[in-house]
Amino acid sequence: MINKELGATILAIGFLLSIGIVMSQDAKPLNQEAISPEPKAFDGITFGPQNASVETLWRLVSASDAVNANLTKIETALMDASIALSETGIDGPDAKKVLSRLVLADPSVIDCITIDPPGSVREVEPSSFERIKGENLKVQEHINETINTRLYSGFHLIKAIEGVYAIDSEMPVFDQNGKFIGTVSFLFNSSQFFENTLSPFQPGGNSKIWVSKADDATILYDTDPSQILLNESSLVYQNYPELLEISERMSVERTGYGTYK
Repeated sequence: MINKELGATILAIGFLLSIGIVMSQDAKPLNQEAISPEPKAFDGITFGPQNASVETLWRLVSASDAVNANLTKIETALMDASIALSETGIDGPDAKKVLSRLVLADPSVIDCITIDPPGSVREVEPSSFERIKGENLKVQEHINETINTRLYSGFHLIKAIEGVYAIDSEMPVFDQNGKFIGTVSFLFNSSQFFENTLSPFQPGGNSKIWVSKADDATILYDTDPSQILLNESSLVYQNYPELLEISERMSVERTGYGTYK
């Protein structure tokens, strides 16, 4: 997010993510602007400074819509898998067939697994990750919470047992009598997911779209890979107090405007 390009427009989507465009302004020193428009706000509402063009705002809103649509697609696939597993159970060839269909939900998938109530992995697809069968994942906070609450987890950035940072989502599974029998998960590569989703909306040139978590500004996607996983506590950002102030505002404000140098 911090680089020699100038100008930033930021869009918060829901409570999870912020998407931004960093725009080149070659004639000025580092002076960046942050705007956070509501997706519905195109009807006669002024978003911010004049240099936030309609095209820029269109790219942000379109990017936000695309991310939400693809996340919803994953959620729907998880729900369908949960329903199917209520009939097959979370073990065995039929359960693996359900997971084989689930991995097709998005090309960024790493693996899909079923987990029993004690937290152990029962089945996994693709088979290249068979080595994690039997591993207990209850140490992962969101998995433990899903098992305890028996509610859908949403999306969580984690250090996965597969050895990578990735985004995971857990859906509870109940048998046909309504008994909780475990969870089904979809783990995906966040950089690949956002690259695939956002590339049609990238402005080109020295401008770019980036994505961060709304709560702590952790960079989930940037065209500069060295920025990924940095957050507001990272040393590189400490010389930019105005940027840190904006990231704090983004964690609690759906819309807003700010600048930093």
